[in-house]
Amino acid sequence: MAGLVWWQNQPKGFDAVAAWRAQPPNARATGRTGVLVVALIQPTRYSPVFYENFVEKLSRVAIPWPINLIALRDTGVALLDPTQPARTEPFTPRLLADIWGRTADIDGVPWVDKWREGKVDWVPPSDGTAADIGSFVYRFRAGGTSGTAQRAMLKARYLYYGRLPGGILPQQAETEAMVAQAFAELRAAHPALAGAALVDAFDKAAKRRAVNAVLDQGIDTLVLASALPIKSSFEELRGSYPPLVAMIDDWVAAKPGRQRPRLLIAAQMADSPAFLTLWQEQLANALPAAAPPGAGVTVIMSLHGLPEATLKRDLWTRNAARLTAALQPRLAAVARARGWSRVTVVSAQEAFADGREDPHDRLLSTGEVFRQAAARGDRLAVALPIEFMAENTDTLFLHSTLMFAGLPDAIPYAAPPPGTDWNRPYVRRHRLGGTELVYAGAPGPTGRALAARALAQAIAARLPISKVS
Repeated sequence: MAGLVWWQNQPKGFDAVAAWRAQPPNARATGRTGVLVVALIQPTRYSPVFYENFVEKLSRVAIPWPINLIALRDTGVALLDPTQPARTEPFTPRLLADIWGRTADIDGVPWVDKWREGKVDWVPPSDGTAADIGSFVYRFRAGGTSGTAQRAMLKARYLYYGRLPGGILPQQAETEAMVAQAFAELRAAHPALAGAALVDAFDKAAKRRAVNAVLDQGIDTLVLASALPIKSSFEELRGSYPPLVAMIDDWVAAKPGRQRPRLLIAAQMADSPAFLTLWQEQLANALPAAAPPGAGVTVIMSLHGLPEATLKRDLWTRNAARLTAALQPRLAAVARARGWSRVTVVSAQEAFADGREDPHDRLLSTGEVFRQAAARGDRLAVALPIEFMAENTDTLFLHSTLMFAGLPDAIPYAAPPPGTDWNRPYVRRHRLGGTELVYAGAPGPTGRALAARALAQAIAARLPISKVS
């Protein structure tokens, strides 16, 4: 049995980790070159398909066999009270709805009436997930997909998208605009670039269309890149790239006489000079024009982060450390140039470092650094979300809930107000004693030009001739 468990949990297909490690540092494309940029795109409006694909990826990459089989079980029809979506303790629901927004079962009986009849059970928050919410389940028929996926869909529909202004999330539009600008820079500097496409990591049909469109240009070398700033084993090397290469092999198999193009993996965006400049500018915009005399400031290089067990084996750990080591003195210089006499610059995680997900407190969270700044008597603490180029449901809801948890003026899962301008960073401010706590927001359009330049620089390092600087 142990041998079966070991075999089932070995990476299948293209081993991108081995390919990345074996790739010469100065490797360059030859011949007709194509580029595929993978992005984790959250749809502009709620889509249950996205969350179905998201859970499938988690079960394939992060959850070991056979536990993933349990996580993918259909446990019944998952339900939530859309008028009280953030509840964590058993309560009397006013209304119950499923992932499709239906408030009644197929027999026409309202879900809330079935709860009153004792046919709907309360499901408490997960013991292992920080700031999780409770839900309900009707177990007398299947829900159509796994209970895990349904709960993710409920949370997204009613707690996230349902409370966004206009139901619109800016992440997809901003990611597409940033990548398009990077492609424009690359084409201007590399007229021989045969094809380039953005690949939605969670849309299988769109992914296949993008792969085929680039390969149809007669590619000799294909460069795989990512719109995520920090490269990781979880997201790209074991997550997004192997299915992408499987689609490449499908294309080759359908083209007699054609061979798989040579594959190269681009450097990460965060290693590009433009990426460091981007966050220097974002901090300069977030700080007051002049510091109070003798005042202290804490600047947090706020990372999404990974669970402690994953940190030990994921390439993200070294890649993130390289970024924070390069960025730390630059951010300190920005703060000192504004007149702050005491400057502290540290890195911390927004997720996986609080409460249930870090019970032994081995990881430093953004929330903990906020409290340390207040204990030191700093006038200001600013968190820069350096892994995020655009606001998504993590930055808007979950991560801000975690970092401000317990503050008297903080509301869990607080929604952006009507009229929020996504052309500017969405800044959140709270106070702890005499310290102002600021979550500076993702750059969005204000950082698009430098983010695009950083992505172009990362890709250009693999192209035959680079004029992108």
